[in-house]
Amino acid sequence: MKFKFTHPTPSASEQTGPQYWRSLDEVANTPGFHDWVSREFPAGAAELEGVNRRHFLKIMAASFGLAGLGLSGCRQPQQKLLAYAKQPERIVPGVALYYASSMPTARDNIPLIIETQSARPTKIEGNASYAPYGGAANLFAQASVLDLYDPSRATVSLGKDKQTISRAAVQDVLDRVNAKLKVNSGQHVAFLVEPSTSPTRAGLVDLLSHSYPQAIWAEYDPSGVDSQENALQDLTGKRLRPLYDFSKSKRILALDANFVQSEPGALGYSRAFSKARKVDSAQDAASMSRLYVVESDFTITGGMADHRLRAASSHIPAVAALIAATILEQTSGDPSLITELRKSAQGLNVNEAWLRECAKDLVAHPGESLVMAGSDQPAAVHAAVYLMNQALGAQGQTVRYIAIKP
Repeated sequence: MKFKFTHPTPSASEQTGPQYWRSLDEVANTPGFHDWVSREFPAGAAELEGVNRRHFLKIMAASFGLAGLGLSGCRQPQQKLLAYAKQPERIVPGVALYYASSMPTARDNIPLIIETQSARPTKIEGNASYAPYGGAANLFAQASVLDLYDPSRATVSLGKDKQTISRAAVQDVLDRVNAKLKVNSGQHVAFLVEPSTSPTRAGLVDLLSHSYPQAIWAEYDPSGVDSQENALQDLTGKRLRPLYDFSKSKRILALDANFVQSEPGALGYSRAFSKARKVDSAQDAASMSRLYVVESDFTITGGMADHRLRAASSHIPAVAALIAATILEQTSGDPSLITELRKSAQGLNVNEAWLRECAKDLVAHPGESLVMAGSDQPAAVHAAVYLMNQALGAQGQTVRYIAIKP
């Protein structure tokens, strides 16, 4: 079936204003189109005059849509491929080359294997030689390879006038800044950066502090993940960071801590936790770990919990204090400390029977129980967690502490 479209005669205002073509038939009658076709396809220009005109337009329709009018054409750009004058070591076209690397974050470091093709990174996977992670990598690590091919990535340096400056000009600017800072050993200069576990950056920081001893190096994270170290420093006098062992934990209490997804070290924690939950028979079910979760949002960790208690974010400190007081009571803790903890939890409207049964189950498994709080929780919550783990005999068993640089 053929369709014939008849367009109305243009009005006077349409004839004096801008001209827009409404079909391929209309544009084919314009002089500009004839000139373009004769330049782009000289062999087919004659087909516009005669019986093959419509056939030629059908063939050219796709080209019009892709190239558009006024462009130089749809020819594929020419590129020249030249062989190496001197073949680089270990680079064979078509054969992947792998490198070991890592992705530093604020509190964690993910070991990686980078696949490259002709010196270009093409795929990122976890390093299976690191046993705690078992070759796993999160979505941010896998997607980080796209940053190298981001069209918005800066490729040149710009000056004050937004004009491109050369590498030598950049080096001259850095040399002048360096000479100016060395005059007063970096006094009145501060570097504000986000936290990172990168050993390369740690080495640069040491070099920077040696070159500018009066300069200030400050690391800040708006999520407040350093409240855990601050709480442990107040309690022990040392700046410590806890490392949890879920493979040895039979009873776990998570206080607003999504440790299987978003907490630092989640790749290793989720792997160890899943392994402890795996059972092959009915007899193994008795040895399976049990998870208690108190949280405000429904997380993946909460979805895996055996017992979950919903609580507002503002109530987590009071819940932690109340559970800590209950555990200390059942383990003959300091009465004055118990009184202080209960006083801080006054007015809390919560299911106390749930908290008592949770504390009872944790106390019944000394050395196999574990309590953890989300890294973004305030220092009071982490202090209560430390007291609970001490009372449960978790230190050295299901949790250990490592010293970190202040």
